[in-house]
This record gives sequence, structure tokens and C-alpha cells, in this order.
Amino acid sequence: MSLIDYIDKDSIMIDVQETSKERILSKMIERLSECGLVSNKEETEHSVVAREKLMSTGVGNGIAIPHAKTDTVSKIILSIATIKSGINYKAVDKKKVFLIFMLLAPKDSASENLKVLTSIAKILRDNHSFIEKLINTKSADEIISLIKEEENK
Repeated sequence: MSLIDYIDKDSIMIDVQETSKERILSKMIERLSECGLVSNKEETEHSVVAREKLMSTGVGNGIAIPHAKTDTVSKIILSIATIKSGINYKAVDKKKVFLIFMLLAPKDSASENLKVLTSIAKILRDNHSFIEKLINTKSADEIISLIKEEENK
């Protein structure tokens, strides 16, 4: 399993110009909807927001991993957004978030969903140079290339 298998290149958003957590999550879901990856934009957003209300998915080091199980996807989907100026995400370390990995999974995919979350955490954990490279990318192709390279190490 590679993270690339779950990413639709067209859903990747580079240097998003938003200032709030709510707006950027909404914008990412809107892009997923435009790509035909979610069946109901409003229901998807409700699932993601409900999960955020339980506890912020801002995991620290400039990263957020919002995730939800929802019937609006037929397979696991991973979308990525970079925000060069950063946003206040209410992260655990109280610092701005510059990189978002949004993971959506069907409700019956608990095991595979956990594997994908673990893979995301593994490539990002204490990997500041890799995170910096992702934040400063100029294209979706570059993000995919960087992730492939990192997973192959």
C-alpha cells in the first residue's frame, strides 16, 4: 500500500489562500466534490466538522490530518492542501498549520483507514525537511513525487 494509491492529483491544493480552519476544510471538500470523489458535499463537510468538534486534528509541527468515516465516499480518499502563510487550526502545539492531509473513508473500512493514518504519520513524524519541501511545492505532481520518494526510503 502506498499513500499515492489514495490521492487524486486533481484534489491537491497548493498554497491555499484561506485564513480559517473552517473555510479551508470546506474548500478542500468542495474540490473533492468537483473531482467527483464525494457524493454529497454537505454531508461530507458535516462528518469532517463533527470529527473536529471531538478534538482538533492539528497534530503539531504545522500539520493537520482531518479525517472522517462517511457514506459519501466509496473508497478511501486522501487529499492534500498547503497553506504557505499558515492558519490558526487550534493544533495541539498551538502553532499554525501549513500542511493538511484530509482522509475520508467509507464507514466499513476501519482497518484500512487506520493503516493509511499510520502511513501518513510515519512519513511526517519528525521529518521537518520533508514537511518543509511539501509546504513549498509548486505543483500537485511535485507533492506526489515527494511522497513517493519518501515512502521508498
